[in-house]
Amino acid sequence: MWCVFILLCACVLVDGQNCRGEEPRLRDCERVCDDHGRCRIRAALLLPKNTTYGACLAAVEPVLELAMQDTAVREAFPAGVDFEWLTYDVTDCDAAYAVISAIDAYNDCAHVFFGPACDFALASVARISKFLGGTGTPLVTTGGFTFDFVKPKQTCQDEFYMLVRAGPLGFEDLAYFLIETMRHFEWRQLLLITEPEAQVHVGGKSTCHLMMKSFANFLKMEEIIYTPWDTTSDAGLNYTENLKFYLGYKYTTPKRMDIRSSIK
Repeated sequence: MWCVFILLCACVLVDGQNCRGEEPRLRDCERVCDDHGRCRIRAALLLPKNTTYGACLAAVEPVLELAMQDTAVREAFPAGVDFEWLTYDVTDCDAAYAVISAIDAYNDCAHVFFGPACDFALASVARISKFLGGTGTPLVTTGGFTFDFVKPKQTCQDEFYMLVRAGPLGFEDLAYFLIETMRHFEWRQLLLITEPEAQVHVGGKSTCHLMMKSFANFLKMEEIIYTPWDTTSDAGLNYTENLKFYLGYKYTTPKRMDIRSSIK
């Protein structure tokens, strides 16, 4: 956790680019230190109150407050810099509420956003954060699982400039774990079975759908054959019938096929 705050320190105290294409219109409250030498970083926590989600205000806020007591974290910030948390409810991890929360946080002079963690909500905020403030508002998240979020984020031309992914892994990592497993066993094709709206507590709406889209993206790049099966589009068939339809003998080696034929 302490390394996230070191990243935060770097994001807040180092100037970024002005993505508006015009002279920065700095507000007095955007300065970390006032005319009297008092320095304070205002961090906005953009997460849902709904405890259905793993990354919710009730779960994350106490952890961040505890992390701020760590010596390594305190020493990462210049002496005399205080820290203030501002919390905003991103209702049900909805993208529209996420944007409203981000604008409210900007109006409250937040220097940095923590969250959202749900992918759709995160994308909406990450697209506008580079335009909020004179040089953009940094956004730190443990979310951003889909492949879109792993693209370069170094200039204003990049869609999610100002976004810092602090999570341990994303769907790309899972995809390449799967790809390396297939290479190891010399498997040539696979069946991707998904329930699109499952695991909502992890990444919000359509978590599994987004994961499968990421898988498909990297499987195509590696030229691995795959067949998608959306379990919510079963056309009245049960799992056994669908397995017969999607699998059949497609994943059976010629040797095993010969054995089956001889048995018949």
